[in-house]
Amino acid sequence: MLKQIFNGILGFALPSTCLACEVVLDKGTRFICPDCRLKLIKFEDSHPWKEEEISRGVINDSFSLYQFREGTPIQSLLHSLKYEKFKSVGRMFGREIGEKILTSIDAKFDYVVPVPLHRSKQRERTFNQSLFICKGISDILQINVLDKCMKRTRFTKTQTKLDKLSRHENVHGAFEINPKFKKFIQRKNIILTDDVITTGATILECARVIKANGCAGLLICSAAYAVLD
Repeated sequence: MLKQIFNGILGFALPSTCLACEVVLDKGTRFICPDCRLKLIKFEDSHPWKEEEISRGVINDSFSLYQFREGTPIQSLLHSLKYEKFKSVGRMFGREIGEKILTSIDAKFDYVVPVPLHRSKQRERTFNQSLFICKGISDILQINVLDKCMKRTRFTKTQTKLDKLSRHENVHGAFEINPKFKKFIQRKNIILTDDVITTGATILECARVIKANGCAGLLICSAAYAVLD
């Protein structure tokens, strides 16, 4: 409650305190204090399924910016994005993703697509947090966001307590391309983006749908990847 009083709930307001530790921020510092930023752990490994999905032709590449662990600053930042409506946090992560693409991936992209929420979940939150990550990517790469390109056709239960097979079964057939957008993705290079990749099942199901609809090249990425101890 105290943090909400200090920070407010306006999506593009700049918080006066660190979203992770609540220390007062110096002028010009955005969202997170220097000490907490040092605690953000980069995700420098490959996703465990990356090479398999590349060999299958589902994706061309994948990466995440940071490790997601409970009780760390990355959780606080993403919680503020998803539940306290600090949409600019998503845009910050998106710009970081965009800069990484510019410096480390030798490909040009045409559009960026957010992993969609089910309409009931979007009504509950009032927005899709991944859309604002996409907008940050768009700021850097100067490409358009296809916000309505994908839709989730049915509600799916949480993946965290399901085994690998059950995870894929849970999301199988849960996404489709909006017919109005099929022409935009055919023979195009697409970036597919989410806030956190946990098991990979959800974003990979989206990737399969996009690839099946004629996408030429596909990069999947996220602000964070959940590291399971």
